[in-house]
Amino acid sequence: MAVINVSAGSEAVLVLGDSAANANVAGTTGLVVPQMQDITINNSTGVFRFKTLDNTAESAVTTPATNQITLNVVVDSTAFFGDTSNGDVVVQTGLFGCSKNKTRVHFNAAFDGSDSGSKFLSGSGFISGLAPTVNMDSPVWVTPVTIEVDGDYSNASVA
Repeated sequence: MAVINVSAGSEAVLVLGDSAANANVAGTTGLVVPQMQDITINNSTGVFRFKTLDNTAESAVTTPATNQITLNVVVDSTAFFGDTSNGDVVVQTGLFGCSKNKTRVHFNAAFDGSDSGSKFLSGSGFISGLAPTVNMDSPVWVTPVTIEVDGDYSNASVA
């Protein structure tokens, strides 16, 4: 069994870009989401259940999956509000701008870093769920981030 250990801090990586090429986990163009506290990659297949008079058990049929990535990050002002020195729209407008402008983002979510052979999931969707908070017990801005995936995930390995 090959357990994926992310304790090195550079293994679980999420890269966003305005194109699949810019979101490349091994590239330098996209927005590498900094200071992630956690990340959840959800693939939840729906189920339609029905009963018929001639059967003593309920039947089930699967429906298309709802795919979603959720994470919590310590707010980095450049990643949150953007950096105009880069040509990628996601980097320029940041997480907040992409959410506000309803910008489609492409993503690579790396499970074990960006080294050759490392596994990742990719796709595209829309950022939502931003809710930055700060308080005396947590004196830094922290926000949840949700990527509502439009379609399916693809999996691949870093070349």
